[in-house]
Parts: sequence; structure tokens; C-alpha cells
Amino acid sequence: MNNFWQQLENGKIIKDQVEAFLIKNLGRPTNLTQQNLLTEFLKKINSYYFQSQINNTAIFNLYGYCQEIQARQFKEGKKRGQTYYLLKLGEPKGETLKASQEDLPADKWTQLQKLAILGKKLVFEYRKWITNKELLDFYPQNKKDKLLAKAEIKRSDKAETG
Repeated sequence: MNNFWQQLENGKIIKDQVEAFLIKNLGRPTNLTQQNLLTEFLKKINSYYFQSQINNTAIFNLYGYCQEIQARQFKEGKKRGQTYYLLKLGEPKGETLKASQEDLPADKWTQLQKLAILGKKLVFEYRKWITNKELLDFYPQNKKDKLLAKAEIKRSDKAETG
């Protein structure tokens, strides 16, 4: 039988079973401090092993140039030690975008690592969260025009058939 941590890693324990498992092995909390500790354990375990579905599906585009790229590392959480980049855009109002490896295609991630986009005017596609803006893609403006034209064609095709 695998231990608790291996069962979490392998997905053999579901979110609803974690609290019961902790109470069974640690005992039921008898005071407010113990209850608070149990709650904190549950929060941490749930945030590491049971990610909630992404609710924000709105994608935004911003045209500008990349003025600065800063490499940083996650200091906590399950991404601890992994590198991410902060891109400071010079136009239109000095926006900052956060780029993580899992959000970008491999070729775009490589371009970021090599700082190949510094000073280039690009369209930045991102998802907006409360505390940051996650970079999803970037490309030259002419590619954006091509994509918009394709979208118009698809819309007109649907209008003709539907």
C-alpha cells in the first residue's frame, strides 16, 4: 500500500477524502488552534494536488514592444524553483505580463529565454487575472491581421450555411 503522499501524487485519493484521512490519522481537533491547523493543511494540500478549473477564458490582445525581460523564480508552491519571466512593455502604458513555460508554446518559450523579442513590436495575447496578466502567445502584427481575416471568413461561411 502506498503512503498518503504517493496516493495524492497518483490521484488515488480524491479531494473529499483528504479531510477524513487527516482526521483518522491525526485525530479530531479539540480546540480552535488545532482546527485552524487542520484547515491550513487542507488548503495547502488542495492547492497543490487539486487544481480548480480555469474559469477565466477571456483572452486579450495588446500591441506594443517589449522593453525589458526579467527572469524570476517561483518561491513557493508546487512550481517552486521554476523560472518565469516578467515582460515590461513600453507601449501603450507600460503593462507587465507574466510568462510561464506551461502557458506558452515551446518555440515562444525559447525565444523568451534567449531574449529574442526585446525591442520588437508584437501583438501580445494574454489572460487577465486579479493580480497579473499571463502571457499566452506573441506574434508580429501582420500575423494578427491574417488571423482576423481568417476569423471573418469563418464567420461569413457560418452565416451562409446557417
